[in-house]
Amino acid sequence: MFDKLCAASVEIVDAATAFRDIDELLDTAHRLKRPVYLELPRDMVSVVPDQIRPYTRPPRESDPDALAEAIKEASNRIAAARRPVIIAGIELHRYGLQADAVALAEKAGIPIAATMLSKSVVSEVHPLYLGLYEGALGRREVTEFVEESDCVILLGVILTDIDLGIFTAKLDAATSIYAVSDDLRISHHHYHDVLLEDFIRGLAAAAPRAQARPLPPGPAAALEPYRLAADAPMTTTRLVRRLDESLDDRTIVIADVGDALFASSDLVIRGQTEFIAPAYYTSMGFAVPAALGAKTARPDLKVIALVGDGAFQMTGMELSTIVRRGLAVTVIVLDNKGYGTERLLHEGSFNDINPWQYQRLPEVLGGGTGWDVHTEGEFDKALTAALADEQAMNLIRVHIGLDDRSQTLDRLAAGLAQRVKR
Repeated sequence: MFDKLCAASVEIVDAATAFRDIDELLDTAHRLKRPVYLELPRDMVSVVPDQIRPYTRPPRESDPDALAEAIKEASNRIAAARRPVIIAGIELHRYGLQADAVALAEKAGIPIAATMLSKSVVSEVHPLYLGLYEGALGRREVTEFVEESDCVILLGVILTDIDLGIFTAKLDAATSIYAVSDDLRISHHHYHDVLLEDFIRGLAAAAPRAQARPLPPGPAAALEPYRLAADAPMTTTRLVRRLDESLDDRTIVIADVGDALFASSDLVIRGQTEFIAPAYYTSMGFAVPAALGAKTARPDLKVIALVGDGAFQMTGMELSTIVRRGLAVTVIVLDNKGYGTERLLHEGSFNDINPWQYQRLPEVLGGGTGWDVHTEGEFDKALTAALADEQAMNLIRVHIGLDDRSQTLDRLAAGLAQRVKR
């Protein structure tokens, strides 16, 4: 099973090759920035090998001739294009190439979009930033801008079903430059042995200049001013809009799957790579454990986790570790009494879950503050207090209607429902 999910998987069965196999596995994870799987049988734990076969790390460098030719062809295509655009992918984050991609965009004057998986890989208030490209699921003006381009430069983009808008994306390989860690294609020309970082940096150094092109308003400009309606029932869309008012470049937002993910795609993330979500594997229960990891790694930043009640019931007890470590994390539980996304696809009682008194969990766990929220005014008060608390965890239970959903989820559900019916 793990072969399908991981870059490599190994079962340690031979003492003579064990050390080499472990080193190779760890090096694979480091090189490819993807998960690996190691299985150590119990009867191998105490085995001492008679010999150690060393692991030799393979060379990781670009073929200079292939690199130069690729940069030349890409530069010529960009210079000749009238409507180029960059789509920044998740590998820019994994390989630490965010600044390099922005440098290329700025030098060439090319607008830049991101995917759902790579949201915030570029600051979403950058003047060249367009928003998320999600095929038919995204903002119409962004989708049209990208799909009308005559040179689409995909940098570090993993072409997944979510990032392609459930395969509604319309990207023509003949007019695309596709550069990822293990592949480089310019139109239908394939280049081998060219590292992603060398290609991006070399292309930026070549400084091809694109033609100026009017941009649609970025995600920040597209937002209407937020006005609190204190007595109005809370909705997912309004929750995200209010949350957006509190974000700065010192805040990490972590979204679980479902409408926690789709609604939060409308957030405007000010910092670089400060939005984290499982938009590839779409594994429920990601947000609370991820918040623990993010706050442990970056205790200087605020961490907000947005999670549905169904996903919270899977892994939410990691709050106990958050309390034990005294981490000031804000967890927002969207309580619609079950699996809201699945209700749109196939209604049934199996989508309902046992209701918890989420706001009372801090009492059970022995630390933090719980909030029970029904209205916009109550959420405003809870969120303000939670983000000001630098000492302990805050859990905000937000009651939303069974039929409440974001516009993004509406578009997604319509597409998925058609596939399920087939």
